[in-house]
Amino acid sequence: MSLLNHEAVESPKFILSKLKRERPVCFRPEEFFEENFDVDTFLALNRKSFTLESLKKDLENYSATIQNSLVELINRDYADFVNLSTNLVGVDQTVLKLEAPLIDIHADINIISQSINDEIKLISEKLELRSQIRNKEEILHGLMCIEKLTNKIEQLIDNQSEGKESLFERVASEYSQLQFYINKNEDFPFVQNMRPRIKRISDYLEGGLHKSFKSGLKNNDKNSVTQCLRIFTTLGRVDQSEQLFADAIIAPIIDEIVTKDNLNDKGLGGMYSEILETLPTATALVLSLTLPGKENELRSFDFMSNATFPTIVSKICSRTPSVFAAGDPRQFQRSYKETMKFISGFEKLCQYKERVVNLRQHPSYKSFVSKWSLPIYFQIRLQEIAGSFEHQLLTPFSYNGDSSEEKRDYELPVSEMLELCLKRCWDDDVLLKPLTHRFYKLTLQLLRRYAVWLSEIPSSSEELLLSDICRAVHDAHIVSDKIPDLIKTLTSGTLPELDQDPILAASCTDILNSTPVLADYVIKEVASTCEKALEQTQAVPRLYRRTNREMPTEPLAYVSQLTAPIENEIFNSVLPGQVKHEWCSRAAKQLVTRYSETISEILVSLRKTEDSLAMLKRGRKSANQAAASLATCSDEDKIRAQLKLDVTELGEKFEVMGVPIGEEFECLKSLVAKR
Repeated sequence: MSLLNHEAVESPKFILSKLKRERPVCFRPEEFFEENFDVDTFLALNRKSFTLESLKKDLENYSATIQNSLVELINRDYADFVNLSTNLVGVDQTVLKLEAPLIDIHADINIISQSINDEIKLISEKLELRSQIRNKEEILHGLMCIEKLTNKIEQLIDNQSEGKESLFERVASEYSQLQFYINKNEDFPFVQNMRPRIKRISDYLEGGLHKSFKSGLKNNDKNSVTQCLRIFTTLGRVDQSEQLFADAIIAPIIDEIVTKDNLNDKGLGGMYSEILETLPTATALVLSLTLPGKENELRSFDFMSNATFPTIVSKICSRTPSVFAAGDPRQFQRSYKETMKFISGFEKLCQYKERVVNLRQHPSYKSFVSKWSLPIYFQIRLQEIAGSFEHQLLTPFSYNGDSSEEKRDYELPVSEMLELCLKRCWDDDVLLKPLTHRFYKLTLQLLRRYAVWLSEIPSSSEELLLSDICRAVHDAHIVSDKIPDLIKTLTSGTLPELDQDPILAASCTDILNSTPVLADYVIKEVASTCEKALEQTQAVPRLYRRTNREMPTEPLAYVSQLTAPIENEIFNSVLPGQVKHEWCSRAAKQLVTRYSETISEILVSLRKTEDSLAMLKRGRKSANQAAASLATCSDEDKIRAQLKLDVTELGEKFEVMGVPIGEEFECLKSLVAKR
């Protein structure tokens, strides 16, 4: 085995793998072979995981292993190392013999390379010169063609031996080529000197072509118009032909229709209808000749989008600018709808989808649509609708002298005004389709304003009647139930997706969420009124103490006064059944709780009085007196009996109102039943 083979086998990676198998170490031996190996970095990294003593021990073992491997390698290949010096004898002489021929070859190659570079440079210069000559030849050819074509066209114009249409077509064909060469060489003095002659040709061609085209249009000459359109296409003057058509055919028709007198007599809708009735006849010829399609060479013309519509828009804007005024919202809304109807009818006359797309992208179309001040119109409607609602909020509980007995869904005029305003937003005489999103936003704002008003009723500085608050709660439930279906019905043709709109549902939920604060206010006021009647309970002991009254058999009148506020303000109100039941129950619980506290105080005081009297009379009473006292009811017994009758009467009144008697009332009954 040769030394090279030994080196291939005993490569560093091979030795390292061998060392790892024989003596594993705590570091990576490959780190020593890295180009950026640094001792300090090596120690800093390894001392984090191992101690310096273990690292030193592994390094010593690793060094010993390397030395042993090196000795083994030298011993195994010793013969090759000795023969290496013998094999290299005479190599220097061989190298010297090869040096001179190699130098000569290198010199020859340099000479050949220089010669080739010189030839390449010479060829490049000749090619550049040839390119310049070719360019000059092209320029000269173009100038010669300009002279030749100009002479040829002038001869055709001067002779005029052919028919006019044929002559125009030939002149146009030659003129098109002439324009091609002029555009390529227009900066040369020769071309500038030719300008007067070229202008004479252009004026002749333009004047004759325009006259022939107008004549063909007025006489409905299909062949003449076709040939003129073909010439316009050849000359690249499609837009010029469209403008000629607008001036010669469309403008006179629109001038007769769009006038202030017609606007006053027929209205804007009448003028639009007359225009749509006239246009099919006026545009039939050019439309039939310029049908879209690859096989039609006249397909590049679009007389409807580029000629007819801009002319109509220009005449309307200049002659009847008052139609765009938003000061009168009713007239503005009617005019806008009639205009959109006209545009829709005009698009149908375009016949093809491509032409409709071109129409909508035309600057005149965008300008015409933008002239309608929709934001101003919406602001006027906003002030009208929101203003009427805000005005009603100033007197939300009164019908402003309206004593009509007609049955109403709502108890308050402000609720009726809310529904009226919502209907107004989606009325056909108010709504404009581009403003749908704004009117929907206004709808949500009206609902939110109503919810805020409900929540602010208790904090109002005005004197409030509890019956008015109950009427407001009644309307809140009606609104939350009725309005979603109403709005969906109103917007079914405009926003059918509102069936699943969570925002609308949330707005109606906000209205119901405003009623708890009203419930708290009403129940608090009712409970306060009931507490005033509770003060009469304190007088019960005075009615029987030392008055020799008989045992009571009927409840006192104050019991009716206790339940009267609940009955009058809540039970007999217009509240929905479930809400009424809930409010009565809450008010009754507060009354029973307060009544229990009052009776408890009376009974405690009564018990103390009994105990005091018993101590005074103890020892004085004889046996007969004791027997008599047993046979006679005391004042305290009468007081307890009266309280029991009152509590029973209170429970019966609650039962009549359908208020459930809960644990609080049972505790009250047990309180007066105890001896």
